Amino acid sequence: EGLKNTIFVESQATFNIFKSAYKNADELGVDRFLAMIATINQYPDQTRLIVDAGSALTFDLVLADGTHQGGLIMPGLGKLRRSFDQFCTESQQLHNHKLADNTSDAWACGTGQMFTSVINAQIEHYLDEFGDLVVVLSGGDSKLLALRLSHAVKLQPNLVLEGLSIYAQTLTA
Repeated sequence: EGLKNTIFVESQATFNIFKSAYKNADELGVDRFLAMIATINQYPDQTRLIVDAGSALTFDLVLADGTHQGGLIMPGLGKLRRSFDQFCTESQQLHNHKLADNTSDAWACGTGQMFTSVINAQIEHYLDEFGDLVVVLSGGDSKLLALRLSHAVKLQPNLVLEGLSIYAQTLTA
């Protein structure tokens, strides 16, 4: 009875000008869908790369006309750092180009450098391919990463919630 007025958000093939690249819209994570629709009004007529650094690291490219080109999913920083039990660390530090003098720090520094390097590499790839591009950085690790990346980004840690707000407004309209 408590959930009778509850609405569950589902990814959609189209929303406003957004058109998903996924053949089956249900396969697109709702967090990624909401992050992408949040950028519709914020960056009109601009191609954008949405980088969400949370539990997972995701990349989604949306052209200026709203057409989603697809995306990538990788382990987030926390998952990456916990991927080997013997080196497991909860460290939230990112040290670029630091050499460590013990295994725990070496693991934390190595995974941090790997994480920022893959983000920089993806941004460079899409800048080379699409030229003028807005990079939107979101997710729980976004503030930690923003100053450590080689490229300018628009920091929006709550992009998914912004998308949820936009989605909810269409339900009451």
